[in-house]
Amino acid sequence: MAGRLAGKVALVTGAAQGIGAGIARAMAAEGARVVAADRNVAGCETLADEIGVEALALDVTSEDDWAAAAGHIAASHGSLSILVNNAGVELVKPMTEHSLADWRGLMAVNVDGLFLGCRTMQPLLAASGAASVVNISSIAGLVGYPDQLAYNTSKGAVRHMTKSLAIEWASHALPIRCNSIHPGCIRTPMLEMAVEGWVREGSIPADDPWAAVASLCPLNAVGSPEDIGMGAVYLGSDEARFVTGIELVIDGGWVAR
Repeated sequence: MAGRLAGKVALVTGAAQGIGAGIARAMAAEGARVVAADRNVAGCETLADEIGVEALALDVTSEDDWAAAAGHIAASHGSLSILVNNAGVELVKPMTEHSLADWRGLMAVNVDGLFLGCRTMQPLLAASGAASVVNISSIAGLVGYPDQLAYNTSKGAVRHMTKSLAIEWASHALPIRCNSIHPGCIRTPMLEMAVEGWVREGSIPADDPWAAVASLCPLNAVGSPEDIGMGAVYLGSDEARFVTGIELVIDGGWVAR
């Protein structure tokens, strides 16, 4: 079924690569007018040229950048149908090696950025008459993993902020649904860096590391950004009009074990 997002305007953060780019591609393919935003402007412009979307410079930790993005969308499109809060960073080290600056820097992107986006874009979302916010969390927001305390904590916060906003917006009769997606092992530049580290540590074999990663998943596969993109398309579409406050886990069965 093509055109599932026809007539909708979607803002996707962290869209220069990985999951964000996958979501932007999927939404554009389903007819959305996509604004691909990232602080990596060159990456967004490359994506925009490739799939015919709009590129926008956005540092999600900056109130000024969010205000500028809202002004641009209001002037160009009038309202916003879909906000995908995808921008995020990871930190892998034992808790005792986390500096306070490490902790605050990660939270600024993964948690504060989501808060700023939802707060700033709320009027434009409400103006659309039937809006959807999709927050990208992680399976690390559902279960614990060693040596990534800040990341796990931030993704748990994304999960709970999503549920809180879903109920708040509904209680104020605002036409904004809010849901989270929890990706598992998805082949992105972030995971590729992690796999390189596991190979160096000897945690997985160097001869076929991706097969080793896939074997950890019940479906014996590694997911793609497009897998997350299709989940985001569903949550952003009118097919999900009665869906708010949920966590959509896309992980090949990882957390079901």
